[in-house]
Amino acid sequence: MPSLPAPLPDDPLPLMVLWLADAHRDAAQRNPGAMALATSDRDGRPAVRMVLLKSVSAEHGYGVFYTNRKSRKGRDIDANPRAAGALYWEPLGRQLRLEGRVVASPDAESDAYYATRPVGSQVNAWVSRQSAPLSTFVELERRAEHKKRELMSLGGLPRPPFWGGYRLWFDAIEFWVEGPDRFHERARYERTLSGAEREPTAIVAGAWRHELLEP
Repeated sequence: MPSLPAPLPDDPLPLMVLWLADAHRDAAQRNPGAMALATSDRDGRPAVRMVLLKSVSAEHGYGVFYTNRKSRKGRDIDANPRAAGALYWEPLGRQLRLEGRVVASPDAESDAYYATRPVGSQVNAWVSRQSAPLSTFVELERRAEHKKRELMSLGGLPRPPFWGGYRLWFDAIEFWVEGPDRFHERARYERTLSGAEREPTAIVAGAWRHELLEP
């Protein structure tokens, strides 16, 4: 079973990128970017769900996921722009924990990713009122077919204004490696983020500090 590097690197981002690459190469991982994302509302009530971590900026230290911004997670982020994520790769015996500040991605970034999605997924982004009650699945299918015809008649499927990316700026990253007899290896990195709370390009990150943790 692989171990954490010794000594630990000063910057955790290259190691995180390496772990993600290992997970993507592992045929046993159906969705290597699957991340449990935890948010909380204004009252501190938590909620967690799976999203896909689509990309990571090793230069700046943030990860990007996409969603309907009117969904419960979107409303939570509006009220409390902090989140935590966890990725677990059982075949590799590794877990990655992420914490930090969430800001909406720039429109150009969201547009570029949306354009790569299959047409069916683009239509879904338009018609799914994510997290809202649904009477029957047939209703959603009918709505989707109607919207597809409407948008295609206009010559394309632009990105819905209420759908897009979020950048999770990491102020804490924890690496976990499975060990025998539950003697797991853990290393935690932390840094300070400053700057405008909701501006994706105005965040200033301090230097990383790290320590080993007991299992």
